[in-house]
Amino acid sequence: MKSTISLLVPILTLTLAMLWSCESSITGPGDGPTGELPRDLTASEKMLVEADRSFSYDIFRQTVAWEKEEDNLMISPLSISMALAMTLNGAEGQTYDDMREALYLEGMEIEEINEAFKSLIELLVTVDPHVTIKIANSIWHADWLPVEEDFLERVREHYGAEIAALDFDDPASVDIINAWVRENTEELIEKIIDEIPDQMVMYLINALYYKADWLRQFDTDDTRRADFHLETGETTEVDMMHQEGRFAIHFSNDVQMIEMPYGDSLFTMSVLMPADPEMPIGQFVEETVTASNLAHWRSNLTVDSREITVELPKFEFEYEIKYNDILKAMGMEIAFDEWEADFKGIADVSPENLYIDEVKHKTFIRVDEEGTEAAAVTSVGIGITSMPPQMIVNRPFVFIIHERESGANLFMGVVRNPNSR
Repeated sequence: MKSTISLLVPILTLTLAMLWSCESSITGPGDGPTGELPRDLTASEKMLVEADRSFSYDIFRQTVAWEKEEDNLMISPLSISMALAMTLNGAEGQTYDDMREALYLEGMEIEEINEAFKSLIELLVTVDPHVTIKIANSIWHADWLPVEEDFLERVREHYGAEIAALDFDDPASVDIINAWVRENTEELIEKIIDEIPDQMVMYLINALYYKADWLRQFDTDDTRRADFHLETGETTEVDMMHQEGRFAIHFSNDVQMIEMPYGDSLFTMSVLMPADPEMPIGQFVEETVTASNLAHWRSNLTVDSREITVELPKFEFEYEIKYNDILKAMGMEIAFDEWEADFKGIADVSPENLYIDEVKHKTFIRVDEEGTEAAAVTSVGIGITSMPPQMIVNRPFVFIIHERESGANLFMGVVRNPNSR
């Protein structure tokens, strides 16, 4: 019987992306404590959480559809949305409207968005003492760029962004930026840039690190080699972890689902498979893994009085993607347009123009008997247009008057001195 490729990866993607919402309606994690938020979310935080949920499912589906079917993948929508939210602070006009809509934030003004991100960041990194979450932001810009102080102050105040002006012509600047990435991902991600292209004048970077032990860890002695069924019909051997315990599960005609809690159980890995083992995982994500379905499935989670058997493969991988085309398809096309983008809130460099040159995203994950360690980095590279080609006719020239369709030249001449008659 054919199973699904990359069995857990899309599910982990959704789970890690939504860790920060902390608003799960899970019936319960089974045996053990049930974590609670230390305070209620504010109205703005709830709007931001809802926007992030919508953005998460949207960009996740787009990513799965974009990639090759045989590839593992993992993204952090939180990292992506936070890097873009910082960038949003410098957007104006239609660029601002389109970016805000693509991020599902159209019901919030920029001040409200910034305040909600600030308070949620503070809540996330402290909510569970048994889970380590680090969120860091930075802005690196060319030392000659006249960056608006208001823009810098907003991202410094609300996102805790470290800001530095660098000589982008100096290769050492690449090392400085990548060293920051390594430090803030606990060296899980080595670098985000290989070089600084000539047109690049700024990088807005988010780094996210997550480490948590399972609430109920697997015993390494119970891990054994087992077959994992690929969509091709082939099998591959994996290190399969094994335990028996009481977990929240939901089985239906659409899905087989289990919630596996970390720490005090505020953070949870949701593991989902199509109920139909013949359904490709890409089709499952596209058609079935939706916000409404997840809410329904979670509301129907139950904890059986009996212990259930859980087998979960160990895995570790890195993933990298350039998000330009996907974000354009999601409505941010103008932001990437060299001449139509409006980021004068970052810097006014008229007659040249600032635009988003690239959005790069890198992730790492390791899942073993103890728990999960993961990291993500998102880099928004701001480019500057070069001046349009100039034709300054200030020396002798030739002119030709011709009929374009036939190619017939009607007149041809040379002008050595326009003042001569």
